[in-house]
Amino acid sequence: MISYFLTAREHTSPAEADAFAEFRAELARIPHLRCAELHRPAAVETYHRDGAAPRAAMRLAFDSIEALESQLILGGRLLEFAGSALWRHVAGEQMTQQAMLTRNFRALGRLPPRPDSVETCSYLVHYPGQAEDFNAWLRYYVGHHPQIMLDYPDVMQVQVFTRLDWCDAMPFERVSYMQRNQLTFPSIDALMRALESPVRARMRADNQNFPAFFGGAIHFAMRTSFVNGI
Repeated sequence: MISYFLTAREHTSPAEADAFAEFRAELARIPHLRCAELHRPAAVETYHRDGAAPRAAMRLAFDSIEALESQLILGGRLLEFAGSALWRHVAGEQMTQQAMLTRNFRALGRLPPRPDSVETCSYLVHYPGQAEDFNAWLRYYVGHHPQIMLDYPDVMQVQVFTRLDWCDAMPFERVSYMQRNQLTFPSIDALMRALESPVRARMRADNQNFPAFFGGAIHFAMRTSFVNGI
């Protein structure tokens, strides 16, 4: 599965709930979209203290790179939507974009047909730098670190995303983060409890075993709502 990430550059207050509901409805009409997650700031500070969260972020999932790219070029519905007034209101005009390969260690699964009332909390993580030997980094990381994440109490979803090349005509900045992670919990309180659990110490201890890399990791706690594709 291919995941397409869009993240607002601005850190202003998110749009009102009604606008997000309309935004989700428009996303659901994107051809070939398998599912999507729309994120708003959770307004909590975790021990990582990585600063203000973006006003909006989203992950759009497609079954193939061809399906995704068909929506990012002239004639694509996602490209058209990105130029709309609703998009500017909810997500802003300054965004970053990145297509990535999805690794599911615990997949959330498809939600009921009308998930409008379903909202969870996601911990979004990205590694903006580089590893000295990316193969060594990835081989160690996917073989060790998500397995610890799976022990967080109440964790619903654990995913790791790695970079790939893609074609687009979107009006947004392209980034090439070496990796992203997403952990999903049933509530903000559940996320905060998990981050204070004994698993946190095991995660930090495993960090010491990572192959050499630079750039650190950035973490954002976000309220997440869902979109099922057509």
